[in-house]
Amino acid sequence: MIITGIEGTTLTKEAERVIRLYTPGGVILFPRNYKNPKQLYELIRDLQALAEEVSPGWPLFISVDQEGGKVARLTQPFTQFPEPGCLGLADSHELAYRFGSALATELKSVGINMDYAPVLDVNTNPDNPIIGMRAFSADPLRAGVLGVAFLNGMQDLGMVAVGKHFPGHGDTCQDSHLELPTVDRDEATLEQVELAPFAHAVENGLKAIMTAHVMYPAWDKKMPATLSRKILKEILRARLGFQGIVISDDLEMKAIDNHYKVEELAGLGVEAGLDMFMICHSEKKVASLHDTLVRGLEKGKISAGSVEMSLERIHEIKSQLPKRPAAPPDPDDWELDHARLAKEMAEYLSA
Repeated sequence: MIITGIEGTTLTKEAERVIRLYTPGGVILFPRNYKNPKQLYELIRDLQALAEEVSPGWPLFISVDQEGGKVARLTQPFTQFPEPGCLGLADSHELAYRFGSALATELKSVGINMDYAPVLDVNTNPDNPIIGMRAFSADPLRAGVLGVAFLNGMQDLGMVAVGKHFPGHGDTCQDSHLELPTVDRDEATLEQVELAPFAHAVENGLKAIMTAHVMYPAWDKKMPATLSRKILKEILRARLGFQGIVISDDLEMKAIDNHYKVEELAGLGVEAGLDMFMICHSEKKVASLHDTLVRGLEKGKISAGSVEMSLERIHEIKSQLPKRPAAPPDPDDWELDHARLAKEMAEYLSA
């Protein structure tokens, strides 16, 4: 139930220790893990081999933030696509599908099976310091339709697309990496604007969602969405009918880290409806969260039934993951076509 970051471009003793001791469900990659596609393929191959040894039948989610534009952890020769907001300007379902498919092709070639995209936030606040053109559109309908085209392009190739940041980060004036933002819209507006793209994506097969470290007082005056039972269970699960996995954004972000001790997060997260907890950097915090989950289960303070349901959801998706590539990728196989696609997308930004 934990997604963690690791150091290094090879399977280090430290990374091996983390996987053996805490059996994480996934690894999130950063530039610190990447030199070139062949090296990344070998790192992922070794991570998955170790995971199979430690937990047979439970492969790792190998995940990355590869949205296009400024949020792209993997540099060349991976294609450097423009910001997804260009698709809203193009208003092209076909272009959005091709973009999702191209991203999935490149990520799959090295063994990545999960991408933290599409951004399903609605770009309604020009003062938003974190979303902007990462979102497809300022129009909820267009953001939803293009988001579904993009995720279809990814999921048709077996990539797990993770819609984010539920229930919507587009109207904030603060960056949740640095502080806890608030969206002060009333409930009716939240449903018409923020929820609309997520609802459309859920109806069309979205398998995973990442939460927002944001307060929505119209729904919950006490808890940010990541830790809100009202938002995750009553709205996302019951009202929208979402059946996939719910993943927290990085719990080391100041929006959470400044307000909660890591020891609190296991119980609060399971109670709220989180299936997976993301900690990107600190092994100490991974250890603390893991141990708190285990002790909470042993003492009956954390619901074993809730954890079992999370494991079933995780296993359901992992059972459908495509086979890992048998050989390192050859970027020449996709470079020309994808470079043309990136240029075609960028033309809408310049226009």
